[in-house]
Amino acid sequence: MGKTYLDIVSPHCMLVVGKRGTGKSYTLGVIAEEFAKLKEKYLKRVSLILVDTMSVFHSLKKENTDQNERQIMERFDIEPECWKEKIRILVPRTAVDEAEKDDRELHYDEILKLPLSKVEVHEWLDLFDLDITEYTGTLLSQVITDLKDDREYFSFQDIYQKIEGQDAEKERKETIKNLFGMIEELGLFSERGMDEQLVEGGKITVLDISYLGRLGKYQLRNLIVSIFAREQMSKRTLHTTLEMQSQADLIDSDTVKEITEAHPIIYMLIDEAHLFLPSGEDTISSDPLIDWIKLGRHPGLSLIMATQEPSALHPTAIRQSDMIIAHNMTSKDDLDALKVAKQSYMRKGLDEMIGKMEFKRGLAMILDDKKRSLQLCRVRPRHTLHTGVDASALPPEERH
Repeated sequence: MGKTYLDIVSPHCMLVVGKRGTGKSYTLGVIAEEFAKLKEKYLKRVSLILVDTMSVFHSLKKENTDQNERQIMERFDIEPECWKEKIRILVPRTAVDEAEKDDRELHYDEILKLPLSKVEVHEWLDLFDLDITEYTGTLLSQVITDLKDDREYFSFQDIYQKIEGQDAEKERKETIKNLFGMIEELGLFSERGMDEQLVEGGKITVLDISYLGRLGKYQLRNLIVSIFAREQMSKRTLHTTLEMQSQADLIDSDTVKEITEAHPIIYMLIDEAHLFLPSGEDTISSDPLIDWIKLGRHPGLSLIMATQEPSALHPTAIRQSDMIIAHNMTSKDDLDALKVAKQSYMRKGLDEMIGKMEFKRGLAMILDDKKRSLQLCRVRPRHTLHTGVDASALPPEERH
């Protein structure tokens, strides 16, 4: 059987789909491993961001010790391996606090902390479900806009002071202060954010936001993805513009080289992508992700999304995908969603291939628009340990 590879010559918009337990997270892990294995001259030009919604990608730092998989690995001539120096694990402060409260050890490299000034007015309004035409929404908008006009960075104390200085009812001001106070307690934002850059060439950064979930109705996970996607779209678009000007001898090429090293091309992998880009509704992260899908090719932004419910994912994400890796699926709604995405020449082959697929983890069908082809393959075993296995009542030694 021949081997199948994913090219990195140009950006991709990809989907990894399938029912739960068929290997979607496993496949994302394999893709991450292949990036870690790239030669240094290629890897340093790429930054990989893994949006981890279930804490399953920490184990990229641990070589594969699963005895059942070891036997399969031998057939594939794959050795256990890990790339600790290339993997960064970021967790929110709430995860660390919970672990300490339960007297548990939690491994991480750095606490995820974003600059407060990076949140746009409309994101605060969406997060708190406020209308800008209503009094409370107008007051919040004025406070944040004034701070952004005054300075590049600001703190929660700056926000509270600005609120107090507004000519408004005390009750309204207290309402907004309480909303920001709730966010401040999470430790997710600070005046300047983390010491290190979130995006770094040659690094695979795991954003473990599984501990956040929702704060009531507030979409904190979506807010983080929105901020990241929006910021990187802006930075990469600027770099691409400068690069084109350099090629036209309009600016100094050495300047562009420095910017290239600071802003590598980005692959963002999102598990449970339907949470961030759902069908039939808008979330805080919907518009920035759609921008990545529609406009990201030119500035070098790739998006790889995994979901167990293609029918729950925004139609744009499906239609614009140049490659789909489909694990076992049987839901008519999900199959119909994929058929809408693909060209007519693929529809008949899709039905035939699905009928032949067995329910085996790792078995997948690849729909490739560039090659205009369908092919069946089996995702190779992981070099690193996969921890995204199903919970079981059996003790570890009795599981097979």
